[in-house]
Amino acid sequence: MLWIFLGILFASLALGLPIAFGLGVAAVVMAVLSDIPLSILIEQSIRGVNSFPLLAIPFFILVGEVMSHGGIARRLMDLAGALVGFVRGGLGQVAITGSMFFGGISGSAVADTAATGAMMIPSMKQQGYTAANATAINTVSSVIGIIIPPSIPLILFGIVTETSISRLFIAGIVPGLLIGAGLMFTTFIIATVQHAGQTRKFRLDVLWQAFKAAWLALVLPVIVIGGIIGGVFTATEAAVAALLYSLFISLVVYREFPLRALWGMLIRTARLTGMVLLLLAFATVIAWFLTINMVPQTLVRQVQAITQEPFLLLLIVAGLLLLVGFVMDLTPAMVIMAPMLTPIVTSVGVDPVYFGVLMAFILGIGLLTPPVGTCLYVGCGVGKVSMEALVRAMLPYYATLLVVLVILIAFPGIVTWLPDLAAVRGN
Repeated sequence: MLWIFLGILFASLALGLPIAFGLGVAAVVMAVLSDIPLSILIEQSIRGVNSFPLLAIPFFILVGEVMSHGGIARRLMDLAGALVGFVRGGLGQVAITGSMFFGGISGSAVADTAATGAMMIPSMKQQGYTAANATAINTVSSVIGIIIPPSIPLILFGIVTETSISRLFIAGIVPGLLIGAGLMFTTFIIATVQHAGQTRKFRLDVLWQAFKAAWLALVLPVIVIGGIIGGVFTATEAAVAALLYSLFISLVVYREFPLRALWGMLIRTARLTGMVLLLLAFATVIAWFLTINMVPQTLVRQVQAITQEPFLLLLIVAGLLLLVGFVMDLTPAMVIMAPMLTPIVTSVGVDPVYFGVLMAFILGIGLLTPPVGTCLYVGCGVGKVSMEALVRAMLPYYATLLVVLVILIAFPGIVTWLPDLAAVRGN
């Protein structure tokens, strides 16, 4: 049954069929071959999307839309400039720091690439960055947005594997900061070698003015992250609170977009949410078929026959996910692969929360690699550069991300200590 599913899936990819439809075709074929009533497919697909935590996805997507158009993202970028603009690499460092702020609210790498790139790339070109280098920095830093909470991929992982989304969010904080630090160090080295990226003098008065302009925006990540860590509300409730707050400061305080503009944001949010839910519905059916045919259990036994050493197993799984990321977008890869791989790694004692963060990071790298890297294409459009030039400029950053990946695999405590600490304090 697994080979039938994989055959239909890869045939769909080769034909250019949307992956959601490919999953639907695979589900129907598997049902017919198994002599299972098609009505069960409907029951399982409804079960897959009948989940309260899923409500967090459209709310966080809409938060990202409001941030981009309501002045929140721009104020956060100005604050980032005042904080790190004096470091060698100048606006490159600002772009990465801004991605940390933006990712800590929107949870979307694509939204991060589009929003920060549109604001930063023109200014970076004026300061001596080539178009390719400026676009590379803004594009690669977008991967932070799916690690630092909130994170749409982590929400999907939590739903399809029945893992605590709140713990996943808490676990993503330190790795997200580590990724950002690695990218900033790489930018520092490149700027030093190429003598690119003017720095600005650090001025406390400029920092204070930027902070006064952005402090209301800074409350957003405090609401999301602080509320979840403090046990005030769940991830879904945090999404609602973040949306209400972002709408209030954008419409009432900043007044940077009219109320009628909200309709377009709602349309874009509905389209993205519909795509995610359709994928999840069909992926749930596929996961049910594979489970009743004992595929996950068989995979666990086969992998355990190869190795039961967690480090080696995680290296193997990481290599597999990197390959998957080359040919499949993050969302379908997450909903398809997570239910199959999680039992394998947990069978050797790997924490599913740790694996969720690791999987999101690895598939996030896939967003930056050809031929189907979504953020790569968005970056090319925003920066007006060719794919070849952008990939060449990103090579040092690919190396940095792989080094961070190996560190996270070798030292899982980097990911797990904060959620464990939060659990201890909660008790």
